[in-house]
Amino acid sequence: MKARGFTLLEMLIVIVLAGILLSIVTISVAPDDRQALAREAQRIGQLMAIAADEARIRQQPIVWEADLRGYRFVTEEAGERRLLTGDDLLRERTWERELTRLAVIDRSSAKPAQVLLGPGAPPVRVPIAREWVQPRLRLELTNDVARVAVEIDEDGRSHVALQ
Repeated sequence: MKARGFTLLEMLIVIVLAGILLSIVTISVAPDDRQALAREAQRIGQLMAIAADEARIRQQPIVWEADLRGYRFVTEEAGERRLLTGDDLLRERTWERELTRLAVIDRSSAKPAQVLLGPGAPPVRVPIAREWVQPRLRLELTNDVARVAVEIDEDGRSHVALQ
């Protein structure tokens, strides 16, 4: 009668294969700080398009305000600045990792870039037009790990590039 069971070699092969699979899963699941900033930049591009739609619906301009800690969408009613709190998508947010530099470049005009380098600086303000054609913008987000640029075209479409 032949003995049943696994040989030592078969057991070692299974353990090695399991280790290789586990390392692949661990590497693919581990968070990448550069990709996190890119995802945040992509979210901003999408939220800018949503805010433009909201401005057209409300017939009221909306402003994107951002500093090195976070960003928010605001309106002005009767001269009073108000956060958009009733909309879950356009709510105030903080950056996943605080920024060290934030620049807004209006590519549609000769206006100088708005750049934030320190935490005490006033926020940059980007008006979101009610018109269907938006100004071309470039947002540059930098933290201690990565630098990302968001290009927003006249149609409100955004493209994100890691730099």
